[in-house]
Amino acid sequence: MNRQKKLAVLVGVLVALCAIIAIVSGVQKHMDTISTVDEEIFATSESALTAVSWTKEGSSLSFTKEDDTWQDASDADFPVDQDKMSEFLEHFESVHASFIIEDVQDFAQYGLDNPSCTITLTSADGDTVIQMGDYSTMDEKRYLTLGDGTVYLIDDDLEEYVATDRDELMRQDNVPEYDTLDGIVATGETAFTVEHHPDEDLTYTDAYEYYLNENGSYKALSTTKVEDFMTTLKDLDRTDYATYTADDSVLADYGLDAPAVTFTVTTTAEDEQQSFSLAFGKKGDDCYMRMDDSPIIYKVDADTYSDSIAAAGYDTLRPDEVLSLNWDDVQSIDFTVDDVTYTVEKNGDTYKIGEDVVEFDDVKSAVDALTVNEFNSESPAKKQETAFTVHLDNDAYPTLTVTIYQYDGDNCLVQLDGTTLGFVSRSLVVDLTEAVNAIALGLS
Repeated sequence: MNRQKKLAVLVGVLVALCAIIAIVSGVQKHMDTISTVDEEIFATSESALTAVSWTKEGSSLSFTKEDDTWQDASDADFPVDQDKMSEFLEHFESVHASFIIEDVQDFAQYGLDNPSCTITLTSADGDTVIQMGDYSTMDEKRYLTLGDGTVYLIDDDLEEYVATDRDELMRQDNVPEYDTLDGIVATGETAFTVEHHPDEDLTYTDAYEYYLNENGSYKALSTTKVEDFMTTLKDLDRTDYATYTADDSVLADYGLDAPAVTFTVTTTAEDEQQSFSLAFGKKGDDCYMRMDDSPIIYKVDADTYSDSIAAAGYDTLRPDEVLSLNWDDVQSIDFTVDDVTYTVEKNGDTYKIGEDVVEFDDVKSAVDALTVNEFNSESPAKKQETAFTVHLDNDAYPTLTVTIYQYDGDNCLVQLDGTTLGFVSRSLVVDLTEAVNAIALGLS
């Protein structure tokens, strides 16, 4: 290589070194300054805001406040849940950062060249624009900028609370909280009246609180079943709505001009009685629900309606047990098995047949286990299988007679005081007769 070529190469290397030095110097000159802090970088209150809007995942929502009430900026009829809006805005009352990154030249490294979420909070002082970038998995914090050239790592990930679907902020007509369920009146295709009488002697036992009122005649209901039915009404899906602008002119479109069934529920909360109604309508194969005079009409799953709503009544709410005895009130029991009657006298915790003390626990368990697996009102057509009469220390209900008749290989027909309850499993009847026979065999 001649001298001129060597000189040219050396000049080229020198130029390259100078360029590298310049780049490195430039990077060092614009190196971001990172400070570890615990600093409030933004604070506001819901009362100070007049509007809020945001964009996230391609979805944009905007709300304004009129007379202290939030409404959709483009649809004033949309029922905004005021509590949900308040809960969302609480997160902006005091925003703290644990890292402050100043002198930022490259916002892209924090995901802020194309923010994942932008929130604009409007007050009398103007707009505050919050842009959010990447989520730092190492720190478990979100990068954020307020448009001041500084990037913050915030302690609470605000983006987590931002809804992308307006329906997430929709008010729902929920069953109000209550201390006591006082009653349910069903009208329409399903008609019944449930009343709460926990302290009244309407039956032989204090095991029941709720009763079916049939023109002043009371039938005991299962407390668990009544409360479960209320839970069903309370938990019906209220996210799938048909409209939120309903008035009387459109009720027929949803079968709610003449509801198939309406439940009027009375409750007590903090010593004040309150009531509400849930009306259910049908239109073709579709089912709908409306609470009181709400403009919101909800869609109801057809199976839920047929299985839990339309089917509600005495047979779905009545107790399954044949008897719910308080054994402390029992004075004696007359058992008839195979046409032989045994009288069991009770004295304290001791049971006797004649002069013989008998072990009675298995019989008690068998009596308590008798449950109806299908309610009906059939009349007995076959012979009596077994029967027993319970004598109680109860002036209003001194005796209870259970009679069990043969029916088929799986079931027997059971009556209480001459009224058919329905089918009881034959295996439970066998358990009872065997328990009675066992103590009878031990008699002297």
